[in-house]
This record gives sequence, C-alpha cells and structure tokens, in this order.
Amino acid sequence: LAKSGLDVYAHNMETVERLQPFVRDARANYQQSLNTLQHAKKVVPSLYTKTSLMLGLGETDDEVIQTMKDLRSINVDVLTLGKSGNIR
Repeated sequence: LAKSGLDVYAHNMETVERLQPFVRDARANYQQSLNTLQHAKKVVPSLYTKTSLMLGLGETDDEVIQTMKDLRSINVDVLTLGKSGNIR
C-alpha cells in the first residue's frame, strides 16, 4: 500500500497503550500500529505518515507524551488529536 502512490499514509493509533484493549478491536494493538507506521516509512522514506489519537478516554498527560515520543521515534510526520464525546 505504501508504494501505491499515496501522498500520506494514515493509520490511527486511537489511544494510549494502556487504553488500547478498551477502545480497539482485540486484533489490533499499540505495537502493531507502531510497526505498521514504521514499515510504511521504511518502504517509502519520503512518504508522509500520519496518525490520530482520541483524548478524553482516561489517559494521563504522561501517557500522551510517551505516545508522542514513541511516534517521533519512528519518524511519524503528522499527529492529529481529537476528543471523545465525554471528556473524563
């Protein structure tokens, strides 16, 4: 897919690692998403990679910062942040 001519490869992390089991399908997980984004960048280094996080699900500031560090460590280019309907 990364080699298909895309300008941006988008794959959503959805939430911080601790909350993954409560938000995502059990077949997907945090490390799998990191690996997916990392692989796209490895295959086409010039490809922009993008992901999104939902906030307000009970995550801590430290968890969000760690997620941002994890994404930066694999050279994700764009991170969008959204909020869930009910902020906690």
